[in-house]
Amino acid sequence: MSSSQLRNFHQQIVDALGSSIVAGHFAEGIQLPTEPELANTYGASRLIIREAMKSLAAKGLVSIRPRTGTHVLPRSKWNLFDPSVLDWYARLPPDKKLMADLMELRQAKEPQAAHLAALRAEQTDIETLQLAYQAMSCANNRADYIEADLRFHGAVVHASGNVFFRQLEMALSAVWTMSFRASSDQWGPDPQALALHKTLLDAIGAHDPTAAENAVLALIDRAVMRIGE
Repeated sequence: MSSSQLRNFHQQIVDALGSSIVAGHFAEGIQLPTEPELANTYGASRLIIREAMKSLAAKGLVSIRPRTGTHVLPRSKWNLFDPSVLDWYARLPPDKKLMADLMELRQAKEPQAAHLAALRAEQTDIETLQLAYQAMSCANNRADYIEADLRFHGAVVHASGNVFFRQLEMALSAVWTMSFRASSDQWGPDPQALALHKTLLDAIGAHDPTAAENAVLALIDRAVMRIGE
């Protein structure tokens, strides 16, 4: 088996086990099957199973301890900013509490990022936002629209110039992805959302922090409404 095949197989095992844990097939605190048992179940070597467990531990899903085995950690320990963890959540029936928490996080962070972006954005930042907005406007499918939407919001955070906000960009990307998927379930650009993105773009271009804050809050409100439809 080539190195790329090994990596793919490793990821398949991580995905299978991780999604099962998030779906509740393995209860919190329960001890997972042993390495030999899992290796037999998935037709994998013990080494691949061991590496998969390390990946799940890094995501906060399991605890690996010598002699006591591997146990599922409480959900409060899971790394919800990890894109894989949120992707596993997204495969389940909608979790209203989780989505509400995601929106509260966006409401807490994004207005300040937009405010700072309006104060500090350089011409290259504004051009990046314009390109992302154009890509959203021209998107022919849901995947392209969401990818452009991610670039747009990432560019806002980057334009804030705040190193801590920029560090949060990757973590927020997972949050945005789940939020955007939930709020664009029926494919077709949302004219009102596009108009609000343009308002945010114009506010940052005009260096108007109050207008930028209001625009991003309106965008989040729109997402909340779409998710609730």
